[in-house]
Amino acid sequence: MTMDISGDLSGIRASQLQELKALEDIKTEPSQLINPGILRELIQLTRLWNREIAVYLSRSGRLLAAAVGRHAQVTLPQIKRRSQGKHLRCIHTHPSGNFQLSSLDYSALTSLELESMAAVGALEGKLTGIQMAFLREEGPPYTLELSPQDWHHFDYQDCLGSLSSFRPAKSKKVTPKNARERAFLIALQDSELDTYEDLLELRELARTAGVDVVGELVQLRRYGQSRSYFGRGKLEELLHRLQESEANVLICDDELSPTQMRTLEMETGLKVLDRTGLILDIFAQRARSREGKLQVELAQLKHLLPYLTGQGQALSRLGGGVGTRGPGETKLELDRRRMRDRINHLEKELKQVLQHRDVQRRQRTRSGLPIIALVGYTNTGKTTFMKLAMEQAGSRSDIPMGENKLFATLDPIVRGIKIDSSLEVLLSDTVGFIRKLPTQLLRAFIATLEEVQQADALIHVIDASHRQALEHAETVRDVLDQLGCLDKPAITLLNKIDKIKPEDEPELEDLEKYFPYPVKISLTRGDSLKPVWEILSSLLKHE
Repeated sequence: MTMDISGDLSGIRASQLQELKALEDIKTEPSQLINPGILRELIQLTRLWNREIAVYLSRSGRLLAAAVGRHAQVTLPQIKRRSQGKHLRCIHTHPSGNFQLSSLDYSALTSLELESMAAVGALEGKLTGIQMAFLREEGPPYTLELSPQDWHHFDYQDCLGSLSSFRPAKSKKVTPKNARERAFLIALQDSELDTYEDLLELRELARTAGVDVVGELVQLRRYGQSRSYFGRGKLEELLHRLQESEANVLICDDELSPTQMRTLEMETGLKVLDRTGLILDIFAQRARSREGKLQVELAQLKHLLPYLTGQGQALSRLGGGVGTRGPGETKLELDRRRMRDRINHLEKELKQVLQHRDVQRRQRTRSGLPIIALVGYTNTGKTTFMKLAMEQAGSRSDIPMGENKLFATLDPIVRGIKIDSSLEVLLSDTVGFIRKLPTQLLRAFIATLEEVQQADALIHVIDASHRQALEHAETVRDVLDQLGCLDKPAITLLNKIDKIKPEDEPELEDLEKYFPYPVKISLTRGDSLKPVWEILSSLLKHE
């Protein structure tokens, strides 16, 4: 078997690479961590190149692969016969002389299920020490340090046997296929005085997506990093918290850059979702119509494409930390091409759907009935309003009761309602808005949002009992401004008035003060909608 050498090999002579490759002919005995001759050569090459060198070593004592990297970070390539995984050890040098294992090393040990991970301090061609960690079936990795004087007396095989002797005789825990994912939430906040309201909403989004939240961590935004989202110290804390919580997915409250996404995945070894990805996942679950499914898939592909662009070299060689593996540039280029082809196909299909919807809209316009669009933050009661309006008008409602989840309605619903002999309208229920709604989502759901743009008047439904009702209402106003709909006639429906607490009265007064034609109501209590129709009739007459 020929040993692969990968990584940042720029400026390294072919003869020197041959010296590294020749080490595969030297066997390490079962009792040795690594053959002393191999270690000496790795330390000398580390001094010569001033780069970190990492190797995979099999249980039988053979070198399987080597990689070279800068800045104390090196990525090992994917090993053939990966089934050997649990019997592989990784040994890598640190040119600075620091032989302490990093959080990234521990993460790679766990995520790759290696047998052990060793950091070798190398300074000016001399060994400064070795720290190594062994993976255990239960509990944290077992860590020990070896000095330059006694490392060669260490019996690797004996250490493995000792660890096995006190390993608990438990069967490996099997996760059921239908088990819910366990998410850890992270966010940046602008001030120490900020509340955790943002994470409360992220927690609700995760619940809507069918995920259990097992932990949360926030950091002040001024300490965040453009590369890793969190600062180094907070990242270390995150790794410890993740290990304690046994989370298997990390969800961020902001939209992550491709660099931040890759860094967090490499540091934690977990699947990472940002806020946009989470919302799109919910949309994918909620979409029922062909139009909705097309819009969701298009938005997902456009969201994912930047995370592939430009990553070919980074993922097929070094640059991301010990243990990170990528599919290679060729596959990524293929994926990019397929994604672009699919995006073009979806845009053509969606264009046809939009043309059909435009025909339907023109037919409704010819009916002469005014179009009223329900708008509002997600989960404020828009669908409940439509259902109640149809019932009070004596129309048979085929609309299911809205769920107490975010984005319960995704596909637009339009129904004709005859209020009385003088007023008949077309009422349109639309997707709820939400803060930090990315522009590409607005564009992707233009078919839904066109219902708002074509409306003659708006009914803005607000959950007046929510602690952030005013902020939510401002978010809706900002989105309406982006759609060019802020000057449309509008009624403000202050819903869930029966849940208002005395301490919330000042905010309720602000809502009544800053938003037009406020109507206090409780839709679940079945309050009469007559005041709403009276104001609406007056507004339409003045149009």
